[in-house]
Amino acid sequence: MVAKRTIRPHRKSRTGCATCKRRKVKCDERKPCSNCIRFSLPCDLVPDGAPLHCAPVPVPAARRGRGRPRKTWTVSPGSPTSAPHPSTTSSSSPSTSGSPATSAVPPAPVIDPDNAELLMHFITVVAATLAADDNKDPAMRGFWTRNAPHVGLSHSFVLHLILALAAFHLAHLAAAEHTSGASDENHDDGAVLDDMARFLRRSRDDYLCLARRQLTAGLAGFTAQLSHPAPANCGALYLGAVLTSYCTFAAGPTSPSDLLVCTVDERDPSSDASISGPAQDRLSSSNGSSMPFVYGVRLMKQSFTPDVLFAGPMEVLGPRPVPMEDTLGEPVCVREAFPRLDWESALAGLRELILTARLSPSCDDSDHSDHSGRGTDVLAVEKAIDQLIEIYAAIYGRRRRTGGAGNEEEESFGYDGPSANQFVFGWLYCMDLGFVGCVRRRDPYALLVLAYYAVLLNRDAVQRGWYVEGWREHILSRVYSFLVDAGETFSSCMRWPMDQVGLAL
Repeated sequence: MVAKRTIRPHRKSRTGCATCKRRKVKCDERKPCSNCIRFSLPCDLVPDGAPLHCAPVPVPAARRGRGRPRKTWTVSPGSPTSAPHPSTTSSSSPSTSGSPATSAVPPAPVIDPDNAELLMHFITVVAATLAADDNKDPAMRGFWTRNAPHVGLSHSFVLHLILALAAFHLAHLAAAEHTSGASDENHDDGAVLDDMARFLRRSRDDYLCLARRQLTAGLAGFTAQLSHPAPANCGALYLGAVLTSYCTFAAGPTSPSDLLVCTVDERDPSSDASISGPAQDRLSSSNGSSMPFVYGVRLMKQSFTPDVLFAGPMEVLGPRPVPMEDTLGEPVCVREAFPRLDWESALAGLRELILTARLSPSCDDSDHSDHSGRGTDVLAVEKAIDQLIEIYAAIYGRRRRTGGAGNEEEESFGYDGPSANQFVFGWLYCMDLGFVGCVRRRDPYALLVLAYYAVLLNRDAVQRGWYVEGWREHILSRVYSFLVDAGETFSSCMRWPMDQVGLAL
C-alpha cells in the first residue's frame, strides 16, 4: 500500500499584490513586498502617498527557474486584475512601463573622494600657478582650468598626471603649514596657504603617496602612447610631456646623484667619455633624468605641424603672432619689481674659464681632458654658458652707464634681446645632449654652468614656481661636493652661486 503523501502546511496569501498574483509567486504582503523590491517592479501595496523605495532588502536568493520575472509585468487590458489599486491611481503615470520606477537602473559609480579632491584642487588652485601672470594672459589660465582637464577625459594618462601634480602641491602646502614660521620664499602666496590649510585632509606623506601612485599610472599610459604618436594623440602627448616635467620638478630629487638634467654616473667617469649623440640620449633616459620628457616636448614639435599639434583645446599653447619688434624692452626684474642680482662679472669669469679650456694646447677640436682625464665637450659647454648669459640678461638686465647732469654717469639696467630669453626653462629645452653627457660624467666645467643655472630656480625668476623649491640648494650642494677634489680653480668659482642662495662653502 502506497503511503499517502502529506502536504506541507503553509499560510495562504489572499491579500498579496497584483504583480505577484500575475507572476504566480507567493507574496509576503509587505508594503511594498520583497518580490517587487527585488525585481524593481511596481507594487500596489505601497501606502497612499508613500514613495517606492528601491533599496535592496535581505531576501534569500532564489534559484533560476519557475517564477523568474519577465521583462515587463504590465497589466493586460481587460484582465481581471487590470484595475489599478486605489492607492496607485493618482501616480499611475510614473509607474507605467519604461518609467524610472519600473526600469532596472544600474547603480551609479562610486566617486573616489581622493580623486575628487585632487581634481578640484588642480582646477581651483594649481592651474593659476601654471598660468604665471594670468591677469596678462587669461587665456592661459583658461587652458589649465578647462582645456587640460578636458583633454584628460579622452586620454586617461593626462588626467593621472593632472591629479599627481595636484597631490604634489597639496603635499607642498601641508609641509609649509607644518613649518608655518617659514619665510614667503619657502611656500606659495601666504593668503593661499592660510586659506588652503583649513581644507587639508591628509598629511604631507599621505599626499606624496597619492602623488606617486597617480604619477606611476600617468607615466605608464604616457610611455605606451609615446611609442605610436599620431595626429589623434599628439596634442595629449605634448601636454603629457609638459605635465611630467612639472611633476618631476615637484617630486624633488630622486637621489643625491640626481642633478635635474640627469643622474650623474657614480662609476668611473672616464668609462663612457666617448658616448655622445643618440646613445647619450638613451643613456640619460635610463638614469632617471627629467630631460627625456623635455625632449618629449621637442619631439612632438618636430614631428607635427603646429596646426595639427595645437588643434582644438590645445590651441592656446600654439605659436602666436610675433610682433616685428619681439624684444622685452626692459628686464623682467624691472617689469616685475623684484631685486636685481649682480651677475655680470661672475658669469663673465666663468665664461673666460671655459674659453681658456677650449684654447688650451691640449684641446683637440671639441674634446678636452682635464687633470682627472674626463672628456669635456667644450663647444657644448660654451654654448650652454652663452645661452645662460642671455637668460640672466633678460631677467636681471645688463648694466648701462649714461651721461647725466654735471658730466656724472648714471647707472641703469636694460635688455633689448628676444623676449623668449625671459623663460628659465627655455635653457633646459635648448640644452645640447653633449652638455648632458658632460654633467653625467661629472665634468667640472659643465657642473659649474649647471650650478650657475640653479641660482635662477628662485621665486622671482620662476614666478609662482612652488615646484622648483629645494632644487637649487640640492644642485649647488652636490656640485660643490663633486668639485672639492677638482682643484681650487673650480671650487672657488662656486663662491658666487653659493652666496646667492645663502649656503656656506
